[in-house]
Amino acid sequence: MVKGLYFHIPFCSHKCPYCDFLSIVAPDANHGEYLSLLLKELELYQDLEFDLRSIYLGGGTPSIVRPELYADFFERLSKHVNLSGVREISLECNPENYSLEDFRLLKMLGFNRISLGVQSLREEGLKALGRLHGVEDCLKSLDRAQRAGFDNINIDLIYGYQGQSFQELQRELDMLASLPVTHVSFYLLTPYEDTVFGRLYQKGLLELPADEVIASMYQLIGERLEDMGFVHYEVSNFALAGYECLHNMLYWTHEEFLGLGASAWSFIEGVRFGNSKSLKVYTQKVMSGQKPVAYQEKLEGKESLYDYIFVALRTRRGVEKSLIGEVPEGLEDFFEVEGDRFRLNRRGMLLINEVLLRLMDAILKPC
Repeated sequence: MVKGLYFHIPFCSHKCPYCDFLSIVAPDANHGEYLSLLLKELELYQDLEFDLRSIYLGGGTPSIVRPELYADFFERLSKHVNLSGVREISLECNPENYSLEDFRLLKMLGFNRISLGVQSLREEGLKALGRLHGVEDCLKSLDRAQRAGFDNINIDLIYGYQGQSFQELQRELDMLASLPVTHVSFYLLTPYEDTVFGRLYQKGLLELPADEVIASMYQLIGERLEDMGFVHYEVSNFALAGYECLHNMLYWTHEEFLGLGASAWSFIEGVRFGNSKSLKVYTQKVMSGQKPVAYQEKLEGKESLYDYIFVALRTRRGVEKSLIGEVPEGLEDFFEVEGDRFRLNRRGMLLINEVLLRLMDAILKPC
């Protein structure tokens, strides 16, 4: 049963140097035609059963699309699937895109969660990350969203970028404490291979903070946000009580979701599959009545167990003890126990990739 819909809007006004998602700088793109393509792709999945709880529009930059186009989009979407059970409709926004009236229209359309791509609350940080907006743009956008009636607002922030000091992060957290947000996603900068930062890093031209500084930063972020009343419910995500992202929880609990759009991913009936990353190929496939799937993997047996443990251990809920048995020797310092469940502590979350690799080696090795 499909519980969530994800729509990928790939268009951007600017390609950020750290971004490894599909994003296309195309000033002449016809956003209305692309939204129609999404609905046409959805028609190819009418054999699925839907019990929708969440809708998420990500990117790219979904806020590059005018709200009026989303009005038409949702009216047509409601004719394809039943939206009556949807509890959360999220839209990713750049701080510089929408006016107060735009946010009011989005609220009228049924959007009830805004995710602002702030990335840094320091001008130095925004410059280091190659962002086009300023801190004042972030504050104004937050104010507009709140005045428009949004009470579920996330901001994305990045730490561990070139030139960031521990003291700079402390000042940023001081500022964050005064903002009207209910959710914070705090991501460690990763110089992915196919990005500008990745290429600079490989050439030794991008100097990132040392591992011990990163560890101290992660600890500080967790402690300060918890002091502000936020629950650290996933490796990079913090929420006030009741404001956890319902859509992302589908990913982390192996619920079924359908991703639509170029490069979008889905998980249905134990199969994880992804669409073509080429907008041209995606368009051609959908227009010819073909599903634009470029990759798929059936998760069975040990692979399914590994995948579930991998995503579930990202969260505060963790996994049932019965799935792991005992924590393997040497990993005890990275876990904590609550009732009949194991979960990673903060140190384990920081080193999650290394911990999970060692865990999987131990519990999946041949008997």
